[in-house]
Amino acid sequence: MPSGEAKRRRSPAVEPDYLAALPPEIVDNIISRLGIRDVVRTSILSHAWRRRWQSVRGLDLDFRSSDPAAAISSVLKRSAAPVRTVTLRVPRRWFHRAVRWLRLLPRKRVQSLHLYFEMISIIEGKHNLDPSIFSCLELSSLSLAGCIFPPPPPPPPSFVGFLKLTKLSLSEIELPPHGERQLEAMIAASPLLLELSLDNVYSIDDHSERWFVRGANLRSLRIWTIDQDFGCRIGELPRLEDALIFLDSEVTTQVLCKTLEGIAHVERLEFNALMHHQFSDNPPERFSFTFQNLRSLHLHACLDQISSTSLVFSILRCAPNLEKLEIEVDRDDDEVDAGSVEGFANAQTSGDIFPRLRYVWLHSIDFSSNEICFIQFVLSKARSLELFYVRVSSCRLSYQEACIEMAKYKRASPLARLRFIRG
Repeated sequence: MPSGEAKRRRSPAVEPDYLAALPPEIVDNIISRLGIRDVVRTSILSHAWRRRWQSVRGLDLDFRSSDPAAAISSVLKRSAAPVRTVTLRVPRRWFHRAVRWLRLLPRKRVQSLHLYFEMISIIEGKHNLDPSIFSCLELSSLSLAGCIFPPPPPPPPSFVGFLKLTKLSLSEIELPPHGERQLEAMIAASPLLLELSLDNVYSIDDHSERWFVRGANLRSLRIWTIDQDFGCRIGELPRLEDALIFLDSEVTTQVLCKTLEGIAHVERLEFNALMHHQFSDNPPERFSFTFQNLRSLHLHACLDQISSTSLVFSILRCAPNLEKLEIEVDRDDDEVDAGSVEGFANAQTSGDIFPRLRYVWLHSIDFSSNEICFIQFVLSKARSLELFYVRVSSCRLSYQEACIEMAKYKRASPLARLRFIRG
C-alpha cells in the first residue's frame, strides 16, 4: 500500500498564479485596455477576481444597441471613477432608461462621452436629452446625435462651462426655443475647444436666431446644414486651421461672403459650391479678402453652371498660395450653361493665378466642353504643377481619344504630368 509520502509525490504540482503575482497597477493597466465585455468576463477567473474590474479606473465603456439594458445599468453603476469613455447607442425602446444612465455619469467623472439616439422618422420625434449632461464637468470629448438639446437648467454655482472640453460633435440635433444662444454660450465657455462639428443642427422654431461660433483655440470647424439656415455665423476664430463648410440651404450672397471671410485664414478648406439653386441673389464674382494661408482646397462644384463656376473662380483668384486643389464634379444635364468656364477663364487676364499650385485632382467628369476648358485653363496657368489627376465617371470620348486630346493641351509647367483614370 503506497505511503502518504508516495501519494504526495504523485499529486500534480499546483500551477503558480502569475496574475496574482503582478503588481496591482499593472493588472489595472491590462484590464483598462480591454473591451467592456472582456472586462466583465474577468469575474470568472477566480473568486479573487470576481469584483476586481470594479476598482479599475479609466475603463472604456462601449455599449452596443443590442446589449441588455440591465447589463448596461449594472456596469455603469459598478464601474470606478474616473471612467475614460462611455459610448451609448440607444434604441428608441430604451429612451426612458437613457435618462437614468445619464444621471449616473457626473459622479463617474466621464472624460469622453458619445451618445447616439436611434432616429426612425420625423413623426416619432427625437429624444429630449437630460440636462444632467451639464454636470459632466470632466469631459474632454462630447458627441451627440439624434436628440433635442436640453434647455439649460438653473445654472448651479459650480457650472462655469466645460473647461476641459477639446472636441465637440453635434449631429442631427434639434435646438429648443432660444437654444441657439445656449449653444453659443456653451461653445464660448469651452476655452480649450480644438475641434467643433455641427452636422444638421437646426431649430424647432421656423425662424432661427442668429448666433456666432467663437473660440480662441479652435483649430478645426465643420458646418453642414440641410434645408434651412440655422442662424450660425462665424465669429472670432484666430487659430482656425481646417474648415469644412457645406451650406446646402437657402443662403444669401452676404451670408456666404461673411462665412468665407470668417475662415479666410485657414490652411485647409473643403467647401460646397453647389448651393447655386438656392441663391436668393447673384453669386459673387470676386471677394474683398484673400485666403492668404490656404494650401489645400477641396471643392464640390458643377462646372457646367455659371453660378457654381463663378464661385469656384472667385475662391481660386483669392488663394495665391494654394498648393493642392481637389474638385468633386457634379452634373445637372437639365441645366447646362455652355461656355461657363471659358468666360471666366478669358476674364482671368492676370498671369499670376496658381503660382504655387502643384497637385490637382478632378473627380467624376465626363469631358463636357466646360470641364475640358477648365483642364486646359489650369494646365496653361499653373507654372509649378507636377500632377493633374483626372478621374472619369462616364466619358463622351473614348479612352484613346481623351488621352490624345489632353496630350495636346499647353502646359505652363515642364514638370506637369497628366493622369487619366476611369471609374
